[in-house]
Amino acid sequence: MLLSINWYDWITPTNPTAAVVIGITFSILIAFMVWYESREWKVFFAFAGIGVGVSLIATGILDVVGFFN
Repeated sequence: MLLSINWYDWITPTNPTAAVVIGITFSILIAFMVWYESREWKVFFAFAGIGVGVSLIATGILDVVGFFN
């Protein structure tokens, strides 16, 4: 099933949905760590936005080249 996420998907995502969810989760976690050091919300949103964007673009590229098949 395309929308299922397994417990081992954080190691190597098995479908595009898992890749996006795990990528966004790790991006927000890293953005919070950066916010903790800087205490500026502008920096948090910048890191979270860039992380989410990279996760979406990378997942799209991997899907186009056939990584998830």
